[in-house]
Amino acid sequence: MKRVRDLLLILGVYIIAFVGGYFSAFWINNLYLMILMWDVVATVITFIFSLIFRNSSVYDPYWSVAPMVFSFYLFFRIGNFTLANTLFLACINIWGARLTINWITTFHDFTYQDWRYVMYKENNGPLLYFIINFFGIHMFPTLLVYAGMMPMIPLFMAENNLLIIIGCLIILIGVSLEFFADQQMHQFLRTTKEKVTCRNGLWRYSRHPNYLGEITIWVGVYVSMIAVNQDRWYFLGFILMILLFEFISIPMMEKRQLQRRSDYIDYIKTTSRLLILPNRKSK
Repeated sequence: MKRVRDLLLILGVYIIAFVGGYFSAFWINNLYLMILMWDVVATVITFIFSLIFRNSSVYDPYWSVAPMVFSFYLFFRIGNFTLANTLFLACINIWGARLTINWITTFHDFTYQDWRYVMYKENNGPLLYFIINFFGIHMFPTLLVYAGMMPMIPLFMAENNLLIIIGCLIILIGVSLEFFADQQMHQFLRTTKEKVTCRNGLWRYSRHPNYLGEITIWVGVYVSMIAVNQDRWYFLGFILMILLFEFISIPMMEKRQLQRRSDYIDYIKTTSRLLILPNRKSK
């Protein structure tokens, strides 16, 4: 019951955040600025509630929920209901829904908080952690996803294009990679109590197949975007996503696994870092 109560509280937070964000921005005529204002205000509201609940993981599902909200809004506001645009909307929401459901299944209650947030709090004083919490944990991912998703505005204005459909297929491949990687990891954690590394399924051939799936999804988004516009800043979000996983997410996870898994050093020697490749022989 505590878990259900806390999930309902988070649902209430997100309703307040997105409704509040919308009414702060609906008067702006420029769609790019309107969505940016909506996104930032919704993030600030979520941040305030994370302080109230003393748990920054209130923000965790924002990564996948925000693109669903904004994609539906833009799709119906622009009103260009082509086959390619409808397929793109469906793919984005399949990704977002799956990622959100995966978060729900791993959420216990407000006693749980992402280990990275706990580490930041323990290693920094109250003022510095407040700054990290607002800008690093909340606002930076919001702006990153905004940069990655806002090219959907010209996409939803475009006519049918083969590249959009190809991009959608790439997104679905990425979603499948994430789904199977997460399911295999959940099964491993349910059945294995020892502090050893998961080498089941995709994890046998890649140390981070879930991150590979997420990167593949953003590749698909980018391929869809270049179908309608190849200039300006539309490539920025895709590049930032790659840099995030390559230089922040993966190194942090590698460091944590080295501390927690006795066989992780051998796993590094034999298993590809990201791509799904045949195992190497341990030296």
